Amino acid sequence: MRRSTLATLATLTTVTAGLTAGLTSGVAAGTQAGSRSDPQAGTTRVVLPMDDCRGCRVQVYSGLATDDPAEPRLWASLEKRVRDGRVAFAVPHSRTPGMQVVVRAPWEGHTGYDTSVVFRYAGLGAGERVDTDVARTKNRASGCFEGTSRDKVTLPVVVRRVQVPGVHGPVAGTLAHLETTTPWLSPMRRAHEGVLGSQDVTVCR
Repeated sequence: MRRSTLATLATLTTVTAGLTAGLTSGVAAGTQAGSRSDPQAGTTRVVLPMDDCRGCRVQVYSGLATDDPAEPRLWASLEKRVRDGRVAFAVPHSRTPGMQVVVRAPWEGHTGYDTSVVFRYAGLGAGERVDTDVARTKNRASGCFEGTSRDKVTLPVVVRRVQVPGVHGPVAGTLAHLETTTPWLSPMRRAHEGVLGSQDVTVCR
């Protein structure tokens, strides 16, 4: 799916589901808090603190493999802008497995892809903190969240402007990864100096 397809999927899915999403205040960065809920009902408020990402547009979507390889479970949110250093989405509990986060920064050139937030770099385990210097050394990454049944989860995202190979030569791009490695799903995909790009919805497993 290209960008336009993702946007269409987001609109149709969000209207059908009747989801509501909004910014929250007073959420402590770096924590994952909330009460346990019925994993088959309700929503998880996914809060994404993003410093240094003014004007960024963010979208979350989910692609999860099923018994039929031709029929993955797909869902997407509407696109939202980062305000006051964060953005938040209401995601159905059942759609958090395979959840992915796309960041579209205002400085990006013609990269030919959307930037995906990395949930885990190869060689790192859940709970390990990740800084930019470490991220830039990595060439394999997963952008798939394992999922949660909590009412709220906070996932601080590190965003940095970097230079990447573009469609017509080097351009400004975006390095985006979680501050702390979180439980993930496969696949591990190729990353360029820590940057994970997506042209299609990744089907997670």
